[in-house]
Amino acid sequence: RLADFKKHSGKRFTQDQFKADEALQDEVAQWHFQDIDKAIDALGDAAKGYDRDGLRSIGHLGGKGGMKKFVKSGGKHNPADELGTSLKDYYDKFSKP
Repeated sequence: RLADFKKHSGKRFTQDQFKADEALQDEVAQWHFQDIDKAIDALGDAAKGYDRDGLRSIGHLGGKGGMKKFVKSGGKHNPADELGTSLKDYYDKFSKP
């Protein structure tokens, strides 16, 4: 995602500079979630009925492509990370009831 941000923004920085700069970290995080929001919006009606915060969390864990597959499959696309946390686990944790 840092490479995506650099390409989008034209900014250049090292990993160490990023780690040391809280304002830059906040800027990247804001861009990251806005980028995920654009992907959610692009799903149109397919995303209706899903909690936006839940979809954001899936986009964060599984990438925008993983989030799109999750929605389009009705939740059947549900891989887990190396710790066993699935996309649905993240969705459930971060969705508002």
